Amino acid sequence: MGGDGLTRATQIAVLSANYVAARLRAHYPVLYTGRGGLVAHECIVDLREITKETGVTVDDVAKRLIDYGCHAPTMSFPVAGTLMIEPTESEDLGELDRFCDAMLAIRREIDEVAAGTWAVED
Repeated sequence: MGGDGLTRATQIAVLSANYVAARLRAHYPVLYTGRGGLVAHECIVDLREITKETGVTVDDVAKRLIDYGCHAPTMSFPVAGTLMIEPTESEDLGELDRFCDAMLAIRREIDEVAAGTWAVED
């Protein structure tokens, strides 16, 4: 990759993590943001309050992501009850959107569970 390639890969990874954070922040709290709400190369979403309110855990969300065809992110590191999402420079926009869409669909399912309106579809 060389120096220029490594710099470019890092820039894309940081941009990708911030894209994910921006898409998810209205639905999941994002931890460890800096100025302007930016994250570094990873986006850490906090499910602890969701777990308290609904009983849906980080493990439940990770397993549900698998149902959507997504690899589950790192769970409960560096903080218990969180997901650490680290999109690499090799993830294109379509893949980032697919992951974010799955996370948003899961949040809708969580909200339905909390409201008592969730039903299993055939």
